[in-house]
Amino acid sequence: MRRRHKVGIFGLRGRAVHKMRDLVGEHLRWVEETLNAMAEAVEAFLAGTPWEALEERAVEVHRRESRADDARRDAETALVRGALLVGTRRNLLTVLDVLDLVANHAEGAVDFLVYQRVAVPAVLHPLIREFLKGLSEEWEALRAAVAAFLSANAPETVRLADEVDQRESRLDDVHRRLILRLFATDLPLAEKIQARDFVNHLEACANAMEDVADLLTVAVAASLSF
Repeated sequence: MRRRHKVGIFGLRGRAVHKMRDLVGEHLRWVEETLNAMAEAVEAFLAGTPWEALEERAVEVHRRESRADDARRDAETALVRGALLVGTRRNLLTVLDVLDLVANHAEGAVDFLVYQRVAVPAVLHPLIREFLKGLSEEWEALRAAVAAFLSANAPETVRLADEVDQRESRLDDVHRRLILRLFATDLPLAEKIQARDFVNHLEACANAMEDVADLLTVAVAASLSF
């Protein structure tokens, strides 16, 4: 009986895999750049930076998010034209779409904060910084999970995806504490709702990362079923 050769997660080897790895890696880079710019803008806001200067930071976040969009389109074009298995192509397209939502939500958080001139009481600042730190840690785990997936390392992909889920659960707890603390303040109700919506934009970044991790786990399971 002829022995079957094991192939990677993509269902093929060689140049096509390397090209796709590079394209997805470029998209990852610009999503990370967008997240970093978002975190810097929020930190600047917490430090008391004037709105005019924050608007410049919002423009920079938008510029990086646009680069992430461009990188996603390049990767998707290569996927559609490539020789990947249909299931693999579909899984990767979905991963790219949801990964792009991380950058979209980061941009949305800054735009909402800056252009709505959101009032965030000082009592929330420590928890917002805690959330940003946790978001960065969740991203590091997700970036490593995507890299493991692109390297066809199924066990490491699943392990790191699980780490992403765990980190997102911790951020759920920080989010709950933020909302409880916010509504315990004497801020006017309209301002409380604005601040809540800003916090929810931040949480949407964390949720999108968890969604990508879940998609990676599903894609690994599908690849191992062949």
